[in-house]
Amino acid sequence: NNDRREGGYARRDNDRRDGGYGRRDDNRGRGFDRNNDRRSGGFDRNNERRGGDRQRGDRMPPSHNQEQYQNYASTDEYVSPNPNEPTIPAGVSAQELDAAALRALTTLSGPNKDIVARHLVMAGQLIDLDPELAYKHASAASARAGRVDVVREASALTAYASGRYDEALREVRAVRRMRGDNSLRAVEADCERGLGRPEKAVEIIDQTETKGMELSEQVELILVSSGARADLGQSEVGLLIVDDALAVLPADTDPFLLRRLNEVKIDRLRELGRDDEADELESQLPEEIEDPDIVDISLYADADVDNKRTQLRAMSRPLVEEFDVALFDLDGTAWNGDEPIEHAADAVKEAREAGMKTVFVTNNAMRSPRQVADKLNTMDFEADPSMVMTSAMDVIALMKERIEDGSKVFAIGGDGLRVALTEAGYELVDSADDEPVAVVQGLDKDVNWVLMSEGAFAIQRGARFFATNLDTTLPQERGFALGNGSLVAAIEHATGKRAFAAGKPEPGIYQRAAALVGGEKPIAVGDRLETDILGAIRAGMPAMHVLTGIHDAQAIVTAPRGQRPSFLALDIRGLQETHPRAKHHLDNSWTCGVSQVVRIARHGGIFVDDVELAADEIYTITLDTYRAMAAAGWDYSDENAGETPRCPKLTVVPNDDESGIVVAPIEILEDAESDEGFTSSDELLAVQADELDEALETPAFLPGEEELERLLAETEDDDEAGETQGE
Repeated sequence: NNDRREGGYARRDNDRRDGGYGRRDDNRGRGFDRNNDRRSGGFDRNNERRGGDRQRGDRMPPSHNQEQYQNYASTDEYVSPNPNEPTIPAGVSAQELDAAALRALTTLSGPNKDIVARHLVMAGQLIDLDPELAYKHASAASARAGRVDVVREASALTAYASGRYDEALREVRAVRRMRGDNSLRAVEADCERGLGRPEKAVEIIDQTETKGMELSEQVELILVSSGARADLGQSEVGLLIVDDALAVLPADTDPFLLRRLNEVKIDRLRELGRDDEADELESQLPEEIEDPDIVDISLYADADVDNKRTQLRAMSRPLVEEFDVALFDLDGTAWNGDEPIEHAADAVKEAREAGMKTVFVTNNAMRSPRQVADKLNTMDFEADPSMVMTSAMDVIALMKERIEDGSKVFAIGGDGLRVALTEAGYELVDSADDEPVAVVQGLDKDVNWVLMSEGAFAIQRGARFFATNLDTTLPQERGFALGNGSLVAAIEHATGKRAFAAGKPEPGIYQRAAALVGGEKPIAVGDRLETDILGAIRAGMPAMHVLTGIHDAQAIVTAPRGQRPSFLALDIRGLQETHPRAKHHLDNSWTCGVSQVVRIARHGGIFVDDVELAADEIYTITLDTYRAMAAAGWDYSDENAGETPRCPKLTVVPNDDESGIVVAPIEILEDAESDEGFTSSDELLAVQADELDEALETPAFLPGEEELERLLAETEDDDEAGETQGE
């Protein structure tokens, strides 16, 4: 059998993020934390950072005598007296195991618990790198603790990863008997495929109750089901299964899961001879970006870091060296209204000097690319119209896919939209009576009831409805004004027809903006979560958030899934910077670069270096502490069903600004009875002083001003006398 079996459960291809030990999902409640697996091999065992430099003979004696074990909760190399049990290298700690899995081992004796835990750590680290050795470590753990479900799960997964499908099936069913749930159903079904029984795989999946199951686990079931159908010669059914899944996935689905589903869809299309469709879909897949965790092995040097994943990415090189094009938002990123944002123009020009292409992406359809470039150039951005992507340009791309060139169009929008439509070859009409085939709506500050009603009449008569963007609000100095999305909603409500939406956060505008300058590895830069960041994520692109616009640091720390940026910066200068890795520690705290330690308590309170931040106060923190706090906030939200931490308002400053160091407030004791003058305490002290005997002499430990002058004069006299004697 082909071990990979296209469309099946992910195994040893280094793409596996939710398979394996710790899909800490649903009903199992425990398991290895494989969401954070160290694909680079984990800690540098040869460097023995934590195990000291003792020789092998000085370590654990080959005996199971409890007295000899009494000091054993260690990170030393362990050599078992059983020749079939693999050696545990120095530096591996039981504390690296997922906390829930470690709790499952509490029934074991101290030394045995430690050894079993360390074998499980090794199995988890090796399952993608060396499945055979991972299997040996899991088998050793099972021999010592075969009645613990998490140990049997390790045996199942490593047997599966190493191609021992019969054994994996036995272990999976043992785990399920011990837990009484639907654990590892995708693994079980894929094992049946591996044994040449795809019909059995289909039966298993059909009998699986997915209610309450984590999304990633459901996707694995879909992939296996599609592959099993293909094994049975039912590629059409396999394609339908994937299409149905793609149609119902939520908007904030992990791009990795979407990519895996689309890759399997491509396989099914090719099996059906629909190569043109497969090629088109393959060309639309966003480029996979190498996981930065595995770039630098030195990042794993921290003994208490467990490599828990976060959406916040690290980059050891400046972003301008990693990406070939930057897609900049305008309002809140390049300018605020008619005022330039400090450092923005210089940072953009420096990015170009470093070889990065630049595109300005805007949802504002009122201005033409020339008008946008002209405004940018009044602020010294040195832009030209070829660097501008507007939502008017984006909506035209949508229209070309749905209506014929040269069609009659009724436009509700400013000059920027009307010029773009005319240049694209469409015939603009002024009335629904002219029978337009489409109505296009962009923001127009002079829009009126007559114009919008005319558009509604045309849509009611069959015209297609397009919108340049669906921004509900437009930031103004006085507050938030109505955005185009609010006006579009009025026509949608009146006609019962939904508009085909262009602009941010739709993915198309990002993809077309990158294509505008031939960019192959883009990064988006913006300030708004629900447009700039969400759109980039939907397009499969990383995004850098800047603190110069709408959404502040508090909004970032409490950001929902699907709106979390890959990189955090003060402003556009973040493109010229490296970005440190956010690290999760075994005490559930987070650090990043030179940050302070950030921890979030169960009640949602945020602690910085053990100082609890009051939710109704304003604090100044450094950039790296802000990054650590974002990682901690997102982790807290994910672990608590979307609940957000109690985050105060935050001002973020550069790392070298000492005002960003959070310290405990100095407690000032005040008398409750009086704010000035003598208090009752002072009066009591005065009475007590009067009752004391008069002191004969008060010793002076430091001279007063007059005494100091006298001493100085005496010193000068002594010096003069000494000089006279010397002569």
